[in-house]
Amino acid sequence: MSTVTQDLLNRAGDDGNNFLLTNGDYDQRRYYPNRQINRNNVNRLRPAWIFQTEVRESMETSPIVVNGIMYVTTSFSHVYALDARTGQELWHYKHKLGPITTYCCGPNNRGVAAYGDNVYLATLDSKLVALNAKTGAVVWQQTIADPELGYSETMAPTAVKGKILIGTNGGEYGIRGFVKAFDAKDGKLLWTFNTVPENSVGVWAEKDATGRDMHRDIAGEKAQLAKIGDPYKTLGGGVWQNPSVDLATNRIYFVVGNPSPDLDGSVRPGDNLYTNSLVSLDLDT
Repeated sequence: MSTVTQDLLNRAGDDGNNFLLTNGDYDQRRYYPNRQINRNNVNRLRPAWIFQTEVRESMETSPIVVNGIMYVTTSFSHVYALDARTGQELWHYKHKLGPITTYCCGPNNRGVAAYGDNVYLATLDSKLVALNAKTGAVVWQQTIADPELGYSETMAPTAVKGKILIGTNGGEYGIRGFVKAFDAKDGKLLWTFNTVPENSVGVWAEKDATGRDMHRDIAGEKAQLAKIGDPYKTLGGGVWQNPSVDLATNRIYFVVGNPSPDLDGSVRPGDNLYTNSLVSLDLDT
């Protein structure tokens, strides 16, 4: 495998020979420009090969392809490198999972990121692992968050400008959501954005962004706040889908998930910032 450069990733959406990013490009469009398969011949597609993993669980992954090598993840944080033409296994990384308190919606994994000479995996026990793309050997491993506090990872990392971006699962289990950036070379933490600020109450909005009345009992919520305080440390707000990257403005855009608990709002007074929101950040800071 040749080195995956930033220039290659910038042009990934127009690359008809590779599929370098989980969703095709930094716009997350899932569009592929190759025209070998079209409406005239799609009905003639037949299996070329079948690869059976050893993991008997669900699969919610998007493979990436780099110069003829396909990288596929499975549940419980496995990574397979396959010859994309034949399906032959080149290597298999099986992550040794540590303690996991809980995880939502199955032990899935949605893919790896490729950058430089490595591929990057976020694991169910909330680790970020850099693997040598040719051999599958561990280059470095970094803790993203404490799984015993409800954190887990199923999302595919995003690689951009020397950084590996990752959010978190656990929005149903009393975590405080975040997006973090790690150095692709050594795993050093570069910055953290907490999706729930220390003052999560906000302005006690009575209408949503479209102008609809939310039928809130503001007085009751304020009384609850006085009783229990701001619940920002356990308010949820996970980020488990890849951000869009705007290289022209050096910004990323991502969606923050539900507050915690998601159905009972009586124990989370206030506006619950910034859950259920679209957020933009400067990529470098």
